[in-house]
Amino acid sequence: MDRLADEVLQIIFNEIDHPTSFVLVCRRFNALSRDPYVRAHYFLARYGSVQALYWALGRGKLITEQVLDVLLSSGAHLSRYLVQVAVHHYFRSSCPFIKTPWVRTLSFPTLSHFLKLSSERFVTINTTKGEDDGSVFRHFIKESRTRADRRGLATDAIAEMLDKGKFIPFCSKDPIMAQFPLALSIEPRLLPLAIANGFRMDNRYRDFVFRRIFERKDEHSIKDVLFNVRELCRLDTSMFVSRTVAAEVLMEAEANGTAYAVLRALDQEGGLRFSLPSLVEDLIKLCIRTRAITMPATGSALRYLWRDFPSSNPTARLVILLTVFIGGPTSTVDVLHSDLRRLNLTPVSAEDIAHVLLSPFVELFSSTLLYARTHCGINDEVALSSFLADVAVRCLEVASKGNMLRYMCEDYPSLKEDIQLAATTEYRLTVEDLPSPEREKECIAFQSKLCRDPYTFKLETAFIRLNMQEDGWDREGSPLQGDDLATRQCEGVVPSSPESFLGEIGQETLTQVIAHDELDPRRKRAASWLSNRIDWSMTLPYPADVLPVGRWIRNQFGRRHPVTATFMNHAVVNDNHGILQHYLSGPLLVPITLHHFKMLARLGRAPNYQLFRAIREGAEFFLSDNDYLKYSDVDVKRETPSAEGVPSEAIRNSALSMPMSIAPMPSSSITSSAARTRKRLHRSAAATVKSYALPESDEESLTLSESSRYRGRTHTTDSDLQLWIKHLSALQKDETKKFNEKKRHLEQSNISGTRLRAVRNDFLRTVTAGLRELRQLDSAKKQQAHIPAVPDEHSESDDDEYQCRRRPSKRRKTSTN
Repeated sequence: MDRLADEVLQIIFNEIDHPTSFVLVCRRFNALSRDPYVRAHYFLARYGSVQALYWALGRGKLITEQVLDVLLSSGAHLSRYLVQVAVHHYFRSSCPFIKTPWVRTLSFPTLSHFLKLSSERFVTINTTKGEDDGSVFRHFIKESRTRADRRGLATDAIAEMLDKGKFIPFCSKDPIMAQFPLALSIEPRLLPLAIANGFRMDNRYRDFVFRRIFERKDEHSIKDVLFNVRELCRLDTSMFVSRTVAAEVLMEAEANGTAYAVLRALDQEGGLRFSLPSLVEDLIKLCIRTRAITMPATGSALRYLWRDFPSSNPTARLVILLTVFIGGPTSTVDVLHSDLRRLNLTPVSAEDIAHVLLSPFVELFSSTLLYARTHCGINDEVALSSFLADVAVRCLEVASKGNMLRYMCEDYPSLKEDIQLAATTEYRLTVEDLPSPEREKECIAFQSKLCRDPYTFKLETAFIRLNMQEDGWDREGSPLQGDDLATRQCEGVVPSSPESFLGEIGQETLTQVIAHDELDPRRKRAASWLSNRIDWSMTLPYPADVLPVGRWIRNQFGRRHPVTATFMNHAVVNDNHGILQHYLSGPLLVPITLHHFKMLARLGRAPNYQLFRAIREGAEFFLSDNDYLKYSDVDVKRETPSAEGVPSEAIRNSALSMPMSIAPMPSSSITSSAARTRKRLHRSAAATVKSYALPESDEESLTLSESSRYRGRTHTTDSDLQLWIKHLSALQKDETKKFNEKKRHLEQSNISGTRLRAVRNDFLRTVTAGLRELRQLDSAKKQQAHIPAVPDEHSESDDDEYQCRRRPSKRRKTSTN
C-alpha cells in the first residue's frame, strides 16, 4: 500500500462507504484525505454531479471553502432551488423530506461562502417560504389536472425556471424527483432544458411520460397528442412508444378514441418501432390463458380490435370465438351466428367447437353444443355421441374442467364409460412409462398428463402440444390437447419474439395503470389505489369457481376404482398437493401403494409428506393398484371393529409378479363381477371364530385386532406399518446401491484430482427421514402393547450419516513366554 500512487489511493478512497477507518491507518492516508480536491471528488464519484452538492453540505466538518470551490469548478450542479432549501433549513424552517441536521453542521463562514458563490450565479434568489422554485413547480403539477383555460401558471414560467434557475430535484428523497417527469408529459419542450440540467430519462420515466400524453382528456385533440409524441421522440432518441404503453392504449381503444387514432397514425407513418397489427395479434393471443377473457369488457375490447386488425393466426381466431361463446352462454343460435358473421369468423367447424369447449374457462356448453348441431354438421346422434366422447376424454388433461365434466355426465351418462375406458387404457401410468433415471434432465422436467395442479401460477394453456411449430400449432394443424403449452413459448409474460425488448405487454388498460402512477400525496394515492385497483386475479390461468378434474373423479367413481387409481398415480407423480389432500383425507382415503413410491424413486422426486402421514395414520399396505382393485370389500359384523377385506398373504405375494398397470375393463363388467363376489355373511360367522388366547388378556385383544385387519392372513403377525417399513426399506436399499455405484463411477472418472461430491436425490433423502419416523412409531406401538422390541433387520440400509457405529472394545494384549 505504501508503494501505491496517490491516484490509486484516491480511487480506493472513493469506493469506501465510511472512510474514517481508512484515513486512520497511517499519516499518508490521513494527509491525502484532507486534500480539498480528494474530498470534492469523493462526493462527485459516489453521488454524481446532480446530488454531489447536497450530500457534501451534510458533512459540515469536512466541507471547507476550498472544497466548495473545487466542487463547483469540477461540475457539481448548483440550482437556485437547492440554495433556497438550504437557507430555509439553516434558519430552522421546516423541510419535510430532510430529517437530518444537513447544512446546520456547516460553519457560518463556510455557509457565507456558499451563499456568496450562489449569489454570483443567480442574481436574485427569492427565499420567501412558499415562493421557492419547488413550490412553484408543485403548483404547476397541481394545475395540470385542470382544464387548460383555468390554469393560472404559464408554461413559460417553468421553462424560465429550468433555464435561468437551473431547476432540478437535487436529491432522491425530494418528492419532486418522482414528479419531475410529469412536467415533460405536460410540455415536451421542457425536455432539452431538463437534460441540460443533468436529467436522464430511464425506462420507467419513459413509459410514465407517454402514458400521460395518451391519457384520456376532453381538451386533447389528435393533432396535439400526435405533436407531443413526435416532439419527444425528436428531442431525445431514447424516447419512443413502447409495446407496453401501446398495449394499454389498445385495451381501452373504444373509450379512448384519440389515443387509438394517434397509434394508428404513427403506425402508418412509421413512427413506431414495432408493427401495430402484430401487437394486436399478440395481445389477443395473450388472453387465451387468462381469466380476463371471461370479462365482458375484455371481450368487447378484443372484438373491437379484431374488426380493425383481423388476423390469420389460429390462436387469435380461437380467442375471438371464445369471447363470442363465453359472452353469450344463454344466447340463441341465431344471435351467435350473426355475431360470428359480423366478425367474419364463419364457417365454424366441429373442431373449432371442440377447441372452444376445451378452454379452461368454458363451463356452460348447452348453447355452444346447440350451435354445433345446427351449423357444424353434427346432426345425428351417432356423430353427437362420438363428438362428446372425444371432448370429454380430452377434457381430462385440462386440470380445471371438473365443472364441465360434471355437467356433461349429468346430461349424457354414457360419457362415464368413455372416460373410464380412456383412463384405464390411454392414460395408465407405469414405471416403464417414466424416463430412465440416467436422463436426469428429463426426469426433472417430466410431468404426466393428468392431475396437474391448476393453482400453480404457470403460463399454460390447454391448446398446444409439446411438438408444436413456431406459430403455435402442431404439425397436423390442430391447436389442442391438454395443458401442454410449450414451455419455450411461455417463459415470459408474452410469447417470445424479436420485439420483446420493446416492452412486455399485459391486459391492464391505460386508465388503470395511470391510477397507480398517480403521484398525489399519500392519502390521495391510497384512495386512488382502493378505487381504481387493478384486479390481478384476471391474469390467473383457471376460472374463478374451479373444480379440479381429479377431485370430480374421486367424487364420481369412488375411492377404489380403476379411474381413481389412474388419477392417483398421476397426482403422486405431479405432486399435486390439493388432489392428494382430497384423496388422503378422512376415513375413505384412496389407497396408496408401493407402486407410487417406485415411480417416485425412478424420477428421483421426494414423496409428498401426505403419503407418510397416511401411513402413520394406518393406511393399508398394497403392492400395486391391482392388489385392491381385484377384490371387493366384505362387510363382516364382529364384536370387535374390523377393516375392509383384502387378499390373503399368498395372493398378496403372488401380486409381485403381476404388472403394475391397470387392466381396462368396461364399467358394466366391473359392476357385475363386484356384485357376484359380494356375499353377505351371517352373524353366526363371527361367532365361529375360535381363539386360544386367554380371556380378557392382551393376547386376546392383539389377536382379534390383527385377525380382523386382514382376511386370509391369520398366519402372519406383520401389521400394515411393519409391511410398509419392510418394503420401503428394501426400496431404499436398492436406491442406496444405485447411489453408491454412481458415486464410485464418479470417483473413477475424476481425472482432475479435485474432490467431487455425489449428492443423494430428493427421494432417497425423504424416504430415509420418513422411514426413521415410521420405525420410531412402530417401536412406540410395541412398547405400548408390552411386546419386546425386535431389532430392525433393515436398519442397515439407512444413510451412513444416520447410523450409530460403535468402536470395538480394546482387549489387553498378553504375551506368552
